[in-house]
Amino acid sequence: MTELPHIKLSDLTQQIQDVIKQSFGTKTHWIVAEISNHKFYSNQDRHYFEFIEKEDPSKEPIAKVKGIAWRSGSQNIDLFQKNTGQAFTNGIQVLVKVKVEFTSTYGFSLILEDIDHSFTLGNLEKQRRETLQKLVAENPSFIQLIGEQYHTRNKKIQLNIVIQNIAIIGSPNSEGYNDFLHTIQQNQHKYRFSLDTYQSSVQGIEAETELINKLIAIYESKKQYDCVVIVRGGGSKSDFLVFNTYALSRAVAKFPIPIITGLGHQNDISIVDLMAHTSTKTPTKTAEFIIAHNKSFEDALIQLQSAILINTQRALSIKNQNINQLQNSILNNTRAALSIKTQNINQLQNSILNNTRATLSIKTQNINAINLIVVNKSKSIIYNQTANLLNLMNKILSKPKIITSNRNNDLVNLIANLKSFSNKYLINQRGYLGHYQSIIRLMSPDNILKKGFAIIRKDNKIIKNAESINFGSEINIEMEDYKITAKTISKTKK
Repeated sequence: MTELPHIKLSDLTQQIQDVIKQSFGTKTHWIVAEISNHKFYSNQDRHYFEFIEKEDPSKEPIAKVKGIAWRSGSQNIDLFQKNTGQAFTNGIQVLVKVKVEFTSTYGFSLILEDIDHSFTLGNLEKQRRETLQKLVAENPSFIQLIGEQYHTRNKKIQLNIVIQNIAIIGSPNSEGYNDFLHTIQQNQHKYRFSLDTYQSSVQGIEAETELINKLIAIYESKKQYDCVVIVRGGGSKSDFLVFNTYALSRAVAKFPIPIITGLGHQNDISIVDLMAHTSTKTPTKTAEFIIAHNKSFEDALIQLQSAILINTQRALSIKNQNINQLQNSILNNTRAALSIKTQNINQLQNSILNNTRATLSIKTQNINAINLIVVNKSKSIIYNQTANLLNLMNKILSKPKIITSNRNNDLVNLIANLKSFSNKYLINQRGYLGHYQSIIRLMSPDNILKKGFAIIRKDNKIIKNAESINFGSEINIEMEDYKITAKTISKTKK
């Protein structure tokens, strides 16, 4: 079998190395690339990674080269991280100065010698601006830029006056999550909260999808949450890249429950912070914000309670003054009314007595006149009868004794009738007189009081009309056996 012509692998790699040295030598090049598969070995002070280039973030790389940074390159990476606050890690785009190198053992690689700080920061800021512009342009119904402020549907939702039911999105193993729990559960006001944790990573490639899915899970739970809290601890700028993504920011802006963020960054504000209802610097500040929100409600209640007490005391004072004035008015009016009524009763009593005396005088005069009439009539009758008797006697003298006897009987009957008529007439007149006396006795004040009536006086005057009696007036009530002093508390017109 004929052996084909060949060379050793080492010879080939040496030829390749020679060609690369002739072509590139010690020359350096500034390139723009994205970092992938980064690893750092602190004991060797070396960084191993890949430079990649993509036409579209969702597609496969169109170029990929192994990268190494050691000695001065590693020092420049450290300086880059300190000055920018951005970790040298997967997913960031960098402008770096590299030297082309090829070895038989490790193959082709690019040695990182320097890194441009401003390019990375500017590129991140550019991406941030583009994302914000896209959010506003593609979602005008729930994201608007007015002046320098972003107005979202989530921002427009009014927080409940008391926050109690909270959905937490975060990593339970992170310091930020634990700081939030400690602060809100150990608050000095002893407020109690209902907390549901929706565990999610808050950095890395999968974080965006996980965070969005947790928001969907919260919405689909149908629980009446007062707010959603997204928390994480501190970190480098690259750790917060997920909170500048379009999809997550859009979901936060549109979410129907108020979202409060506490992402642990002291200097920068993420796009999610701009889209959320309320942004706080740290998880601890988020808890303090919720506690302060509830405290403001409690303070408002206390102020309202104080205002109610003050207004109640003021109203009671005014009412007491009005009652005292009304009481004094009633007493004064009652006294005045009693006085008037007393005067009226006295006048009535005097009138009754005077009328009774006048009536008795008139009746006495009538009786005397009747007596006089009776006497005169009797005399006239007796005179006439005497005349008749004389005539009769004359006749008797001339007639038989029977006639005389009959006439005597007639005379006796006439005298009896006269006496009977006079007695009956006098009895009737005495009956009339007794009737009038009974009426007078019935109308006397003493007899009226015995029947349960009372005489009302004010200021020692008999009151006939209650119009003069006011609330609080003092009145004197005279009954059969007692006199009562009272104050008027009410008056109702029939």
